[in-house]
Amino acid sequence: MNTGKLNRRITIITAGTLTADGIGGFTQGTPTTRETWCSANQLSMSEMLSYGLETSTAAYRFSFKYFSSDDITRVKELQYESRYFRIAQIKELDEAKKEVQIIASERL
Repeated sequence: MNTGKLNRRITIITAGTLTADGIGGFTQGTPTTRETWCSANQLSMSEMLSYGLETSTAAYRFSFKYFSSDDITRVKELQYESRYFRIAQIKELDEAKKEVQIIASERL
């Protein structure tokens, strides 16, 4: 991985856990966040169509170092430049899980 290309800040947001409130409902806990450095490239219209994403919102390809403690899933969100993104696809770029690439579309 070329760490010199990791020149943007991104925040990985994990939703808080749900706990029973005792009267049949659930209360969601406080979300946890982790900031890291990434490489961010906006997708072209043809790339968005090939990935099956909506063309009415912006979509990005984020690449960053993978840490096993992140446990990145499609349930998590990303915050980049004060905008929030939904994870559409997760791609591992190497088998050692040192670099991960995420395709995400902006949440409106």
